[in-house]
Amino acid sequence: MARRGGLGGFWNEERKLSLQVFLSNKPAVVGLVIVLIYIADALIVQFAPWLLGLKNPYALTPNYINPIPQPPSWKYPLGTTYPGVNLLTAIIKAIRVDLGLSVAVVLPGAGLGIVIGIIATYIGGWVDDLLMRITDIFFSVPYLVLAIAVGYVLGRDITSMIIALIIVWWPLYARYTRSVTLQVRELTFIEAARAAGASNAKIMFRHILPNALPPVLVQMSMDLGTVMLVISALAFIGFLPVSNFPELGYLTTLGLNYINTAPWTILFPGIVIVIFAVSVYLLGMGLMDVINPRRRSSL
Repeated sequence: MARRGGLGGFWNEERKLSLQVFLSNKPAVVGLVIVLIYIADALIVQFAPWLLGLKNPYALTPNYINPIPQPPSWKYPLGTTYPGVNLLTAIIKAIRVDLGLSVAVVLPGAGLGIVIGIIATYIGGWVDDLLMRITDIFFSVPYLVLAIAVGYVLGRDITSMIIALIIVWWPLYARYTRSVTLQVRELTFIEAARAAGASNAKIMFRHILPNALPPVLVQMSMDLGTVMLVISALAFIGFLPVSNFPELGYLTTLGLNYINTAPWTILFPGIVIVIFAVSVYLLGMGLMDVINPRRRSSL
């Protein structure tokens, strides 16, 4: 019992130190707060839209009686965009869509890349060479161009866009996981597991994976913002042939013809995208401090 209590005390101290390191990074704390606001918005719109007075959270509500964009006012704090869409309400709806799509891309892409990276590195030899050459092929093509090409083959819809971006995103994690696994596989406890007769699968996913995961999670947090930017860019250039769809990139296209007379129709959706991208980057930098031994030892 004493040993167990001692181990519990050790983990408690580690958690306290991690929290202390993270809280000492003020920009990271600000980033976390903003990200939590975005998450709260997405959850409320998804599960309790009535709390925000949203009658139809899954589509934009046009006003064809007065379709011309109106400037910000008491009734419309962020103004309206064409065709008479309340921009504040539209952005609240769009955050759920963009955040959900970003998670739907990053999680499967990271999972696939992590598995491929660990298998390639641990087994090595021709398996490593083959998987890394395939990864290099994907890396040789700009991700936005590759996503458009895959989407053109599969069709222009949301499902195709998610599949296209997963195909584009996994090589990044395969490379990143490989670099981390190269360091972990030579550690003493891995040799001990081999000597104890542990199977390759057990060593890879029970011993190597937990040690390779923290830096990968940091990368995943940063990629959420990048993927949101890519999704918005694809929607902006017409990848999603959907009308009245609450998505931030699509919102900017609605006001494109009014950029000179109604710049808020472009400005506000763009600001929301940039704020999220910067916030997850700051959050990722804070998490990077948490797993940085030098930063932990300095406190």
